[in-house]
Amino acid sequence: MKLQPRLAALVVKDGVSLGLLGEADRSLVLALAAKAIEAGREHREAEVNRVLEAWLNGPGAMLRTDHVELRRWLVDAGFVVRDGFGRAYLRGEAEAARATALLGEASAGALEDAVLTERAARAAERAARREAYATR
Repeated sequence: MKLQPRLAALVVKDGVSLGLLGEADRSLVLALAAKAIEAGREHREAEVNRVLEAWLNGPGAMLRTDHVELRRWLVDAGFVVRDGFGRAYLRGEAEAARATALLGEASAGALEDAVLTERAARAAERAARREAYATR
């Protein structure tokens, strides 16, 4: 699977702030993060926190944020819903459909693999350019 060009450009960056992204780019990144949360069942806050922490250490490494801020962005942007007490989170049909509309039907695992592949390709390109420059 290949990432959309705009998302591919975002995942290879470093220190990206969600608040400074344009709405379209922010939606792509949030949809990618939301895919990490299993759809169709309620999750306790601690579980969502663990999932988002792991995501930020993997596919979401381009972001300069923590799991708490990311969780709030996901809720505020409508990719995840929170119960009235703030203890349970759900990525229901509407929220899953929103992410699918932006990213397609790919699974969280396929998207993670695509992100890692894109980063590896960029790193190889940079290494080749450095090598070519050093041997001039």
